[in-house]
Amino acid sequence: MPGKTKCHRRSECGWFGLFLVLQILMGCAAEAPDVAEPSNDLTDVTVSGFTIPVFATATEQLNYAKSLSVNLLEKSAALKLIVGRFPNDRQQQGGARLELAYIHLGDDFRLADAAACEKALAAYEAIAREFADLPAVRAKAYWYMAWIYTDLLEKKEKGLALYSLLAEKYPEDRFSRIFPVPWLKLVFPNPEIKHYTADDEHTHSWAGLALLEIVRNADNPETRMNAFEKLWLEHRHSLTTGYALKEILRQPPTSETMARIVDEYVKGNTINSELNKDLLSGLAQWASPIATN
Repeated sequence: MPGKTKCHRRSECGWFGLFLVLQILMGCAAEAPDVAEPSNDLTDVTVSGFTIPVFATATEQLNYAKSLSVNLLEKSAALKLIVGRFPNDRQQQGGARLELAYIHLGDDFRLADAAACEKALAAYEAIAREFADLPAVRAKAYWYMAWIYTDLLEKKEKGLALYSLLAEKYPEDRFSRIFPVPWLKLVFPNPEIKHYTADDEHTHSWAGLALLEIVRNADNPETRMNAFEKLWLEHRHSLTTGYALKEILRQPPTSETMARIVDEYVKGNTINSELNKDLLSGLAQWASPIATN
């Protein structure tokens, strides 16, 4: 588990310590890239000194750029090609800009200093303004801003405010299974190993994930419980609700209500058996004392 970093982040605990190393990206698209304009018959193009393969669509071009993980300068060049070559495909433009903004955090987000975090925040804020008509892009920009404030800069109030905004403004918006942040791989099982059930309609809800982060980060017990109650009412069978339950069980409740909730959730969760085991284990640690009260 990493220790304190230059961002003066809070001590990491629980499953945060299992975060995977990010497949991180660099830069904002404010400055024009050095691009040798491709013709229709070219198979590659030179961008900022790097030879980048040319693909027919912005989606293919973005997928290629995302696949680059070793040299951030090369990745940045590949992303900037999308910005310059596909100006009318705003969805993929937004995706490229989001990826570019992330590279401000460097090779390892755990080593990013406050200045790097601020640069990334500025890039995401610009994206949120410019792509206000595209919820998939804007919501993701807000998510990263909230994460940077909360987990990297220890500015919890700002981060929680953005998570609350996500929960309020994007109750039905979902993200793709290309994870917006790597630690979500810990929340959602690999679909190649365990397929999702047809009725698990809220699994990829931005609102559900934002409420989970409020439960995970809020210091005020009332704020935590309000967020969980909203999760339970609106996203009852999602995996985010199960992980929020796991967080709640770290601080034993004072009534049998949570025991009933855990029991109902476990019976309905057919996706992640390991999560069910963790919940039942956590419940067992305080169920007996409550039963004797």
